[in-house]
Amino acid sequence: MWDSSRLINGHTLLIGMSGSGKTHTLKRMISGMQSQGAGRTRFHVFDVHGDIRIDGASEMMFAELTPYGLNPLRVNPDPHFGGIRKCIQNFIKTVNKASSSPLGVKQEAVIRNVLHDVYRAHGFNPDDPGTWEVNEADSQLVSDGSDNRLYLDVPFAEKDAARSLGARWDPSKTLWWVPTDQYVDGITRWLPKTVGRTYPTLTDVLGYANRLLKLSFMGSDQEAVSRLEQFSRHASALTKRQIEAARAGRDMPDPIAQEAMDKARDKAIESYVRYVNSIRTGHEFDSLIKYDSTEVLKSVVDRMESLRATGIFKGASAPFDSYAPVWTYRLNALRPEEKKMFVLFRLQEIFAEAIQRGEQTEVRDVVVLDEAHLYVDNDDNNILNTLAREARKFGVAIIAANQNADLPDGFLSSLATKIVLGIDEMYWRQAESKMRIEQRMLAWVRPREFMAVQLKENGSTRSDWRWVILPPRPGEALKVTKAALEPVPLLVQKEAA
Repeated sequence: MWDSSRLINGHTLLIGMSGSGKTHTLKRMISGMQSQGAGRTRFHVFDVHGDIRIDGASEMMFAELTPYGLNPLRVNPDPHFGGIRKCIQNFIKTVNKASSSPLGVKQEAVIRNVLHDVYRAHGFNPDDPGTWEVNEADSQLVSDGSDNRLYLDVPFAEKDAARSLGARWDPSKTLWWVPTDQYVDGITRWLPKTVGRTYPTLTDVLGYANRLLKLSFMGSDQEAVSRLEQFSRHASALTKRQIEAARAGRDMPDPIAQEAMDKARDKAIESYVRYVNSIRTGHEFDSLIKYDSTEVLKSVVDRMESLRATGIFKGASAPFDSYAPVWTYRLNALRPEEKKMFVLFRLQEIFAEAIQRGEQTEVRDVVVLDEAHLYVDNDDNNILNTLAREARKFGVAIIAANQNADLPDGFLSSLATKIVLGIDEMYWRQAESKMRIEQRMLAWVRPREFMAVQLKENGSTRSDWRWVILPPRPGEALKVTKAALEPVPLLVQKEAA
């Protein structure tokens, strides 16, 4: 009998090679815990192979084209465990941990500065916990889109620049706006206007970093860059019309398009000259110095583009059924690096939510991880190690499944329950060394018939392995031979009988 109240924590490790019954055992555990949880326990099943099917589960597929995903820039508002700086640090650390090519020191510094600037633009102050909390349910765009208008958050001092890029004034709302399909290029320097604050997204970060890159490359201010973008757009339109005229056999230039391009060129030159003439002390570039160099900034933009291309980072959360006790995250469409990044970021969210909920007397969230070796390592700050050490008091339990015992010692020692369903004999010596289980017991284990279990109970520093006979599946007869019972101690023989 598995009783979480008698154990040092609710964490469990299932070890079994392919075909040993891990999925069947997981389903039995979830079913049993559901019956005891009175509907208060939520199971988060991270399915990396797409083969864990649980009745009544709310399932969501995560892939590049799904409209929902994770937002790693949501801030934990807890003044002790959360905050802007910790969120930024977790973002950088997790990207490095899940990537085959970690960020360099200069890249980390640039990303940290970019994130701080984006948070400030969204109204977050790293030193004021009162600004860390956002009710996203209350945040929405000024327009629902039915009027084909996207209202922009344009400061008064930048109204002329917004107008030059096509923004129009709505006196009834006292806001600038553009047609929804024209929110491209330079106009994107101003974020859509929302009612209520929102957390920044990776798209916001990438847009800001791209604008910084253009400023750094051109050696100018935002107005000059915006004017240059407008000029480039007019030049492109004129070229397109000239090509169309040539194909139609017309050699006449388009005077209206030519005039618009000439005006745009003059405004771009005027803005650039004004910026150059405004330089007095030589310190005007200070705001760009913290971004190191154009090359480093370009490498950061490229990395942000790569992260966005994974498709797992989006502003909208997955619409799981809030009444379903089991949420299954289908990750089989993602690459290994993307799976790892998704799981690590989602576990951080689950832990942050648990901390906000406060200490619990029962298990409220169960994290189910297949192929645990993909996510855990020897870093004490790895979120899985943190969960194993600290999550018990907040009502979070882990069920980790793996094919062998090739997991960090610190992680193994933190799990109160270990279940061996069957290990390939080439890994017996490793299992004996890491988990103090005798090889003769491993030899006795037979997939789907016999398993070995260790339970660490409260007040005990040593826990013996127990030999367990599995109940037959529906329609099968219990098969226990005398030969199978021979290695079992007398006490267990009596219990089995």
